[in-house]
Amino acid sequence: MPTADNSVLIQRAAMASIAVAVTLLIAKMLAWLVSDSTSVLSSLLDSLMDIAASVVNFFAVRYALMPADNDHPFGHSKAEGLAALIQSAFILGSAAALLIHVTDRLLNPQPVQALAESIGVMVFSGLMTVGLVMYQRYVYRKTGSLAIRADSAHYYGDILTSIAVVVALAASWAGYYWMDPVVALLIAFVLLHSVYEIVTSALSVLMDQSLSDEDEEALRQIMMAVPGVQGYHGLKTRQAGTMQFIQVDIEMEGNLPLRQAHAIGQQVEKAFLERFPQAEVLIHHDPV
Repeated sequence: MPTADNSVLIQRAAMASIAVAVTLLIAKMLAWLVSDSTSVLSSLLDSLMDIAASVVNFFAVRYALMPADNDHPFGHSKAEGLAALIQSAFILGSAAALLIHVTDRLLNPQPVQALAESIGVMVFSGLMTVGLVMYQRYVYRKTGSLAIRADSAHYYGDILTSIAVVVALAASWAGYYWMDPVVALLIAFVLLHSVYEIVTSALSVLMDQSLSDEDEEALRQIMMAVPGVQGYHGLKTRQAGTMQFIQVDIEMEGNLPLRQAHAIGQQVEKAFLERFPQAEVLIHHDPV
């Protein structure tokens, strides 16, 4: 199960995401009302989806961190995968609404107003988002939370969005009004790409995908480095939220006393947990 410190980090990251999303939504709403910019609207819709996704994320994280119980003996960590899928649905809806609006503006370009104020808002938005993404990535490195990773992925897209919108507004200032809807169109495709990445990550968890080849190779090296282990077979792994599940049969001398064989198995388990401290480990001892 996740450690107490990791649980606090994950929940703080989820709350920070909501706070930033609300702040940026208000700022972009004001910028759009005074500018009527399509690219600002695209960023505004993205922030609106961010709030919905972050709220879903917050409650999913709280549920995923609940300890195992009689009905869920392996814990609730897959809730993070479900949250990531819900996030992708929100982002997909945002991209679809944006594409509809962009089509109209491409056919009927219009001048953009209050450019200086809008550029200021988007620069502020970008800086706030950079700070949030840096914190989320720190939390992900510490905890391995899929929900925080998914949240960070689409906020990283927001950074690129802010830069693109500033470019579009600056171009409109120079009279190139067509840049505003074109940048909004590019942002819509960025949103669609983030949907693909989030869905791929979520399905890998929900479908019990094994750990990476590098992680499994590390497990093999750990086992074979323990004195008394002559081989292994049946290595099975999977990732579920912040937890890993590891199952393996280790091969040992058939005449070993039971206590000694058990001690070797404990050494293997301890070594696994040093690499994956939140893992659930099941080891079977086979005589050879």
